[in-house]
Amino acid sequence: MSFISSLFSPFSGDYDHDASIIHGLDPRTKLFFLISITTLCAFIENIYLLMALGSGLFLLMVISRILKSVFKFMIFFLIFWVLAIVITTIITRDIAYSVEYFSPFFARFFILIAAGFLFAFTTPPQKLAQSLQKLKFPPSIIFTLTITLRYIPALAREAESIVNALRLRGIKISGMDLIKKPIYFYRGLIIPLIIRTIKMADEVAIAAESRGFKSNNHRSSLNNVKLGKNDYSFAVVTSIILFFVVMIDKTSLISL
Repeated sequence: MSFISSLFSPFSGDYDHDASIIHGLDPRTKLFFLISITTLCAFIENIYLLMALGSGLFLLMVISRILKSVFKFMIFFLIFWVLAIVITTIITRDIAYSVEYFSPFFARFFILIAAGFLFAFTTPPQKLAQSLQKLKFPPSIIFTLTITLRYIPALAREAESIVNALRLRGIKISGMDLIKKPIYFYRGLIIPLIIRTIKMADEVAIAAESRGFKSNNHRSSLNNVKLGKNDYSFAVVTSIILFFVVMIDKTSLISL
């Protein structure tokens, strides 16, 4: 598998509902968790608390068994972090300043990425649509979000097929080619993928029109989502932990 196709390989679109307790949670519970932790990390100043939140999200990714799928993205993120510190250290000649300057930013960025992966890789689009419908979201927004999430695995498959077609023609795009010959990546992958995306959007519009879809329709589903004991327990535990994180952060700021 080439470098480009390996980056897109995690987005398979397959959801194992019984893979972990995280997969079985109601999407509304995970949406509450996503909004809470991403909002909280923007206001926390203590780097140790940010690292604790990041470690907790890392543990949840291990429990949900999605770490293997997102491992390459995490490695890429770590390399980018190290490069930023190294370059800043070379310019300023002060490694302590570089670490102190970049660590809070990358810690918050890691929390955002980890929380997003945890939600996206454990929530099927159809369940998300049902949950948003129960939350009284406008049907047009629900349809847009559902199609967007379904586009991710479709675009991943298209990108992988384009890369395989290039390999059959003797063109191999590696990680170094993105730096040495970016034109290969642009002309060989990006432009065909954009053209294919436009065609897919047209196909989706025709399919929706042929089925008589209207954004204001109340559509029914065979399997309805509902909150269970695990959802309430997870929400309560999450709220308690985030409350103590806020209190500790405020206490540390007052002491300073």
